[in-house]
Amino acid sequence: MMRLADAGWNIPRIARQLGYHDQTVRKYIKRFLEGSFDRLPDKPHPGPRSKGTEELLGAIERLIDESDRTWTTPQLANWLEDEFGVRVHPDHLARLLHKYRFSWKHTKRSVAHKRKDPDLQAAKEAELEVLKKSGPER
Repeated sequence: MMRLADAGWNIPRIARQLGYHDQTVRKYIKRFLEGSFDRLPDKPHPGPRSKGTEELLGAIERLIDESDRTWTTPQLANWLEDEFGVRVHPDHLARLLHKYRFSWKHTKRSVAHKRKDPDLQAAKEAELEVLKKSGPER
């Protein structure tokens, strides 16, 4: 209502567009002009209660802090379902964690553990250079 009024729409047009009575639109615009958004009612949102309660977020925080492993959001969503019986889509959980300013580090993908013995690696590279210089065998 406020955005439409600010865009220059008149009261009857706003009421028709939003499906309200003219008097209702006038009442809310008047309240807004008197005291900004603080004067407008904040009705509870319809639908199921949010699954991102403080208790669950606290449990996730404790889990991350106390565990030695790294967690992905799908793993955290599965953990919430196992521990609390709450099903949360990993994408929604990621948005909640971001909203409440959770931060974590991603595990770096590394092949350092697969590196060979440096001396053996150097010997094989030298052998390869010799083979390259000698040319192909016939």
